[in-house]
Amino acid sequence: MMHAVDVKNLVKKYGKIVAVRGITFHVNEGEIFGLIGPNGAGKTTILRIISTLLKPTEGEVSVLGYEINKDASRIRELISYLPEEAGAYKNLTGREYLKFISSFFGEREMVEGG
Repeated sequence: MMHAVDVKNLVKKYGKIVAVRGITFHVNEGEIFGLIGPNGAGKTTILRIISTLLKPTEGEVSVLGYEINKDASRIRELISYLPEEAGAYKNLTGREYLKFISSFFGEREMVEGG
């Protein structure tokens, strides 16, 4: 069975700092899954790797069967990542932010219709 998200032995290092230490998990299609833990546990780093914004130091990650190191552009067509802190766009709602970002990819109709 193919998982929606498959993470195997994921490691992310920033120099000598280990942000993610060999985590393995999978998320099935239709499953609601949450990453919980204290500040500094690596949750945001894991989500940024899954969404192809960061490259892992070690390990494997796939989304809907696509590997993040080989198929990053395809994964970006399939999923979106909206961080808690949307930077300079704090005045936008979640939907407005997604519409704004999707406009860069020519997906305006899909977001507006949903």
